[in-house]
Amino acid sequence: MPASVVCRRALGWCRSWFLALLVSWPFALAEAGTVRVSVEREVQTLQVNATLSALAPLDQCYAVLTDFDHLADFIPGMRSSAVVSEPGESLRVRQLSRAGFGLLGVTVDTTLGLTLSPPQGGSSARIDFGQFGGNLRRMQGHWLLTETGEGCRIDYQAEIEPEFVVPVFGGFLARRQIEGQLRAVVVEIERRNAR
Repeated sequence: MPASVVCRRALGWCRSWFLALLVSWPFALAEAGTVRVSVEREVQTLQVNATLSALAPLDQCYAVLTDFDHLADFIPGMRSSAVVSEPGESLRVRQLSRAGFGLLGVTVDTTLGLTLSPPQGGSSARIDFGQFGGNLRRMQGHWLLTETGEGCRIDYQAEIEPEFVVPVFGGFLARRQIEGQLRAVVVEIERRNAR
């Protein structure tokens, strides 16, 4: 069989697989809470805004988001997450993740510096983060957790500027992937709360 035919068939198969993945993947976790995500692209910077709700108390929501050594156990695409700072130092967490899909994916290696404001008898908590090292030019943002009558609301904002080129449709891919990851966070919060 000529090489051009093989290449066309392989490309067709990859396109079909890629489209099927895009259409079906995020809905595997659709039963959990609610997740709304928007990703705006400004040149090479991605502005991410998301809101999640989970049927669990504020303390449980905060405990899951700050379980840094176990995030990779339940967040799709995250290969590892570990606290790398020594006791007494400012908190730093190194994470390795796979961003994108299939052949369009890239490994993201980042170390984040974090400032934690846990719930202390109040109705809110906050986690601020900024890039300390890795292969992104910049990553900064925060998680804001608020107690509601039915559980907790989590607002997430981030500015991400990678060193690698973001394709034209990168904002769409990022939104799909982030949505799936945040749904997994809600699933884990509610799973732990049901114990």
